[in-house]
Amino acid sequence: MRWKNLAAFAASSLVVFLAACSNNDDDTAAVAPTPLPAATTTISGSAVKGPVSGAIVTVKNAATGAVLGTTTTAVGGAYSLGVPFTGDVVVEVNGGTYTDEATGATTPLATPLRVVLNANGGSVTGVVTPLTTMAYTYAFNSGAPVTNAAFQTQAQNIASQFGLTGVNLATTMPQVTGTLNAYGESLRGLSRYMADNGKTLATITNSVFANVGDLTAFNTLYNDALAKNGSTMRVNFTATGFNISGTGAGGGTGSCGVNVSGTVTANGFTVPLNVNYCVTGLAAGSCTSGNSTLSQALSGQQGIVGAANLAYSFAESCAAGAFTINLL
Repeated sequence: MRWKNLAAFAASSLVVFLAACSNNDDDTAAVAPTPLPAATTTISGSAVKGPVSGAIVTVKNAATGAVLGTTTTAVGGAYSLGVPFTGDVVVEVNGGTYTDEATGATTPLATPLRVVLNANGGSVTGVVTPLTTMAYTYAFNSGAPVTNAAFQTQAQNIASQFGLTGVNLATTMPQVTGTLNAYGESLRGLSRYMADNGKTLATITNSVFANVGDLTAFNTLYNDALAKNGSTMRVNFTATGFNISGTGAGGGTGSCGVNVSGTVTANGFTVPLNVNYCVTGLAAGSCTSGNSTLSQALSGQQGIVGAANLAYSFAESCAAGAFTINLL
């Protein structure tokens, strides 16, 4: 009997001891571990339209729009800041002033400039210019999610359109004073185009060329501006193309390469016009001048202001980089 009582006492003591240990474990578990701080990415670069001084640089989470950090550009447009973040970010530049390359006037930056980068936890470069902002507009004006990958695709397209094939717009520094590089000549050309045609920076950076006429007209006037600046650069603008639907034409399996040549006169300058198109959705084997559907697709050329002596040539294959017109 005595042994039974001792066994019962020992068992009850063990239960109390285990319960106490259990309670201590709960107390320990209730203290959450301190999370590790996010890796800091150093973002450095410049804002250039010429160099933008005294502008506010804001870095935002590309996915959420949350502000990750801010700084101000120096006199030459340079900036640098660290943000505790890794992932895609938007660098946005607002305010400040720059010296307009065309007029020499000190000009306030009245519209935001943007670039998209991938913050990698180390050091990255972000050059912010009107061309990076055009790429941003092309990539995301439809409301698509903001990603570095989508931005880079459009930045490469914009670079090619401005004769800057192989130039990374987000990391290459434009030389807009002294000896200009090609990127700097492009920005100076934009300034001359704006001054000669009464365009604002917002007009340029928010533009998405919706049709052949808009694209070709800008091509002509921009090349005029380059010539006035003494630049030997000339640009043949292309784009990914556009769709035409609801006309009752198209829907076929054939395509046709068309070259349009002639001249365009604007602002007292006459320049050559030489544009390649790739028209798809035609009836197979119908790539001829007598195809009324093809003529309808190209009719926009006839309305280009200043266009003259237009000649058309047709080929079954499309030239590389041709502007694509899809007939649906």
